[in-house]
Amino acid sequence: MGEFEQDAPEHARPRGIEDAGSAVPGRRSATPAHPVLPSRLRAVHEASLEESRRLAVRFRALAPSFLDPAEDGTDEDEAEAELLAAALALRCTRAVAARIVRDAHRAVTELPRTLERLETGEFPAAWFERILRRTRHLTAARMEDVDAATVHWPVSLTAEQFQLRLSRLLSRLESQQESPAHMTPEGRRRVELLPTRDDGIGCLRVIGPAPEILDLARRLDAAARAVQAAQRRAFETGERIPLDPRGTAAETGKVASLALLQYDLLGGAALDTDGIPVPRPRFRLNVTVPVLTLLGGSEEPGMLEGTIPIPPAMARELAGQSTTWYRVLTDPCTGAFLPLPAERYTPTRAMLEHLRLRSSTCAVPGCTRSTSWASEADHIEEYCHEDPERGGLTELENLHLLCWQHHRAKTAGLLDPARLPCTPGLPGRTAWSIHDRVSVMVRDGTDLASPAMTRELMESWTRYEAAREGRRRSLERRKDPPPAPPPPF
Repeated sequence: MGEFEQDAPEHARPRGIEDAGSAVPGRRSATPAHPVLPSRLRAVHEASLEESRRLAVRFRALAPSFLDPAEDGTDEDEAEAELLAAALALRCTRAVAARIVRDAHRAVTELPRTLERLETGEFPAAWFERILRRTRHLTAARMEDVDAATVHWPVSLTAEQFQLRLSRLLSRLESQQESPAHMTPEGRRRVELLPTRDDGIGCLRVIGPAPEILDLARRLDAAARAVQAAQRRAFETGERIPLDPRGTAAETGKVASLALLQYDLLGGAALDTDGIPVPRPRFRLNVTVPVLTLLGGSEEPGMLEGTIPIPPAMARELAGQSTTWYRVLTDPCTGAFLPLPAERYTPTRAMLEHLRLRSSTCAVPGCTRSTSWASEADHIEEYCHEDPERGGLTELENLHLLCWQHHRAKTAGLLDPARLPCTPGLPGRTAWSIHDRVSVMVRDGTDLASPAMTRELMESWTRYEAAREGRRRSLERRKDPPPAPPPPF
């Protein structure tokens, strides 16, 4: 953050910055009290001061949105509606908003004095956010100690010095409290599906006590090494290669790597449910692949479950391995999924699949819960059981998929969607009112590949038309015309 005079009171130190041109040359001991920066970097420093002020404003504005039914008796649906409203204001998902709102509440209630320094622009925003991240497991009593210490830390600390001070402080405070049950190694047992930035790659993370995870890793490694040894013997004796589902070992003449064998063993492991029957999946696993990509005429990626792009080569391979294909109709210019006719009160399986294609997550803006699992088909305009003609119809324009929590909130009247009129061929729109205080319009999901492929087809046709026109003109100068080129499709 620059160098300041160490003998000046911390809160009395100047906050301004001197221009590098105004610095007086001299010995190291004559260094000015403020950072000496050129005008270009002075602007950056001023922006960092403003960033701190804006962060403090955001914390104070968001803190009232934190409602904890377990602590203050707030209705769960009321708390959820408030969180969705905050997510819209932050322009982020509900899960991200939950973390930000909780941190805002903690900043106001647990770090009040350090927050005041943040409001002046003096305390770096990055420092404050790091303190919040590192202290989420501390009790309110320990947070008082954190606030009492950090409020006096000089901004002349380097980033390394700040991190060291914070680590030492937290190490001392953590030894003075018992970890809550959910923060112990036993309480953190879970399996998480993580998003990745690489197309076609997924990540599954297993978290638990170190001895249990180490035991799992060792058993998996021992099993993979045993299979690897069996593959070597099979090569020597000419027998069938064991655990070679892709035929890679047989094709290459080399045993599979330990990493690949561990993956295959884990992915093919039988799940012991102690005799409890597992119901069939409500939905199929959708891999949407453009037709031209299948034919090799386009490199538009496929989509797994509507949210994960997969490379064209992988999309073709998955399609080639499938025994059944389903046709999905989209508008060629907008990519809007074309509706199916309404036939009955209970949505058909085809209607449910269409709704999943339109939105692979809960339809409530900001919610990222997958519709593959605990989702419920909901009539946007309520169906009237006494007089069906007066209520909403069971048609795709009046249906969406909601997670159970937001379905309950809608039934309670805290979420009020209304379908807006739309032009045929264009994506549908839904107006959402949240808690009668926040409103937003959301467009239906579309097949992003359709417009791109339409452009490719139009460009191909334009080139064909240009070639045909060039041929026509050349024919005017020749007696024996060559055969006309075939159309591109």
